[in-house]
Amino acid sequence: VLLREVQALTLHRGQYTTSRRTAAVPQLQCTGGAAGCSPVPEVVQCYNKGWDGYDVQWHCKADLENSYRFGQIEVSCEGYDYPDDPYILRGSCSLLFRLELTEEGERKTKNSGSFGSGYYQSRKDSSDSGPGVIVVIVLLILAYGVYKLFLSNQQPQQSFGDGFSRPSWQSQQAAPPPPGFKSSFT
Repeated sequence: VLLREVQALTLHRGQYTTSRRTAAVPQLQCTGGAAGCSPVPEVVQCYNKGWDGYDVQWHCKADLENSYRFGQIEVSCEGYDYPDDPYILRGSCSLLFRLELTEEGERKTKNSGSFGSGYYQSRKDSSDSGPGVIVVIVLLILAYGVYKLFLSNQQPQQSFGDGFSRPSWQSQQAAPPPPGFKSSFT
């Protein structure tokens, strides 16, 4: 079947895909989200909303409570002869999805006061990692500073008039150590 011509898919919880080249997988696979994966629907229908020149754009619907909605969705089907084959094996499609809370679901979660509701209240989108990046950058700068200050002992070698250069350890011994530095630790 040509994937672009598939108008609708009906996927069921607990059922597996048809397979020819790869192993069968569950037709519905929840990958997380703010709502967790406990209210996985029995049946999901996905409709072909058009072709963007690369892939079919899908819109999926299910009988969910008003507190839940689909977040990110990904319909994947097994190519008939090879992975990117535009022709797919009939019955091989599955849906990977995230379940998110609607505004009503967020209000219910805040008002419920149940154990674990703080997890949903404080959880933000996993792509919000700005503070973590800043911490990593600061740590890298500090590590570089420590390296340059203590470990990188790159002093230019002094050359003598006879064309020979003295090794850097000899030139270090010629100068007195800094105050408070024990010469036995050199």
